[in-house]
Amino acid sequence: EEIFELYVNNTDFGSGYRGIYQAAMGYFGKEPLQLTDYESAMLAGIPNAPSVYSPDISKELAYHRVQKVLESMVDNQVITQKQADEI
Repeated sequence: EEIFELYVNNTDFGSGYRGIYQAAMGYFGKEPLQLTDYESAMLAGIPNAPSVYSPDISKELAYHRVQKVLESMVDNQVITQKQADEI
């Protein structure tokens, strides 16, 4: 948990946002605990390639990345396909 916390608080989320708090506030105007599941999935996908998956760069690519994140969560049995479809 400590390693994950360090990671999300120091990761580049694109558009000049470093860390989960700045990204949540910058992209969605919300603190991290207020994010929807969809918004959380979007933020989870951005660090892989912030210059590509930032919703400020391409809403379409950001959407497709969310789908990949949800697919991975289903494949790893973190959520069900039904839950992914609802998100």
